Amino acid sequence: MNIGVNARVLVSDKMEGISRYIYETTCAMAAAHPEDTFFMFFDRSTGIEFGFPPNVRCVVVPWHARHPVLWYWWFEIALPLYFRWYKIDVFYSGEAYLSLRSKVPTVMVIHDLAYLHYPEHVPDTSLGYFRKYVPAYIRRADSLITVSEYVKNDLSHQFGVLPEKINVAGNAVKTDIRPGGQEGAVYGKPYFLYVGALQPRKNIVHLVRAFSQFNDRNNRRYRLVLAGRMAWKTAEIRNAILGNPDVTYAGPVTESEKTALIKGALCVTYVSLFEGFGIPILEAMSLGTPVITSSVTSMPEVAGNAALLADPHNIGQLAEAMERIAGDPGLREELITRGYVRCGMYSWQTSGEVIYKQLNQLAKKQAAG
Repeated sequence: MNIGVNARVLVSDKMEGISRYIYETTCAMAAAHPEDTFFMFFDRSTGIEFGFPPNVRCVVVPWHARHPVLWYWWFEIALPLYFRWYKIDVFYSGEAYLSLRSKVPTVMVIHDLAYLHYPEHVPDTSLGYFRKYVPAYIRRADSLITVSEYVKNDLSHQFGVLPEKINVAGNAVKTDIRPGGQEGAVYGKPYFLYVGALQPRKNIVHLVRAFSQFNDRNNRRYRLVLAGRMAWKTAEIRNAILGNPDVTYAGPVTESEKTALIKGALCVTYVSLFEGFGIPILEAMSLGTPVITSSVTSMPEVAGNAALLADPHNIGQLAEAMERIAGDPGLREELITRGYVRCGMYSWQTSGEVIYKQLNQLAKKQAAG
């Protein structure tokens, strides 16, 4: 098969959720199926050596698709032409965009429906586009994948898609990495850590306030470290960071820097208001670091019994969870042990095979006429 892949969001080696998902699932599929050719359609030349398997080809489709007008151009005008030039049999879009004009059978991944639940947290230039086109994309997709049972149920409820028409292929992490650092090794004293993009839905302001409440009760012996890019609508987040001298903003980090930060942390705090999955939960578990996460949406599903759960709207609950982590070494060890088991339940190879099965079925159906 000639499999087209939407690689539009692969623009950096500092990969976040969706870009990491596309990269890892494509690599897993390509490695497992060397008889197929995977065409990665980028919207720019990145100059990055991604280390793809040999049956992956990289193709740049102009122009930079970072605005609703350019999204339309890229998906509806340019991509169909490139599909014909490269004789693409099926298309894999690991983000919730596809080409409505193309007739190529398409597998599309829905990571979450946050724009419906928290429209005020979405950039204004994007919200109208999502409201208009996401329902059309869902109707057009020949196969739908979600990253969790929570998103599957949400998709079925919001758009009336039959559950049996949706497959689940979760995120994962590399499980061959084990902890080697010591708590506080990076910042000199114990610290709580958040890793990911900073934007309103990630609940950073409440996290900072909860940490302040906890730290004030503990003679300010701890730090909170925030690592990731400033995404959108960040004015309140910036003010919260500047208002607390015990909060450090580390900025965007590389994979190796992120690994060191997680290994050195007392705990990873991932208390988002809404998530379709929550990769940092598994990343922390795989590196032997306890996790505090939210008791809402997909996060309890991903964490299982291997994390402390707290209401992300309740600053007191968040502070109390930090208190339990800081004050109970036995609890930390128990969560670490459970975390190793939990993150081992997710695999990029398994998720890749779920996606590949759908691509293969669509290609066979297309060939049969």
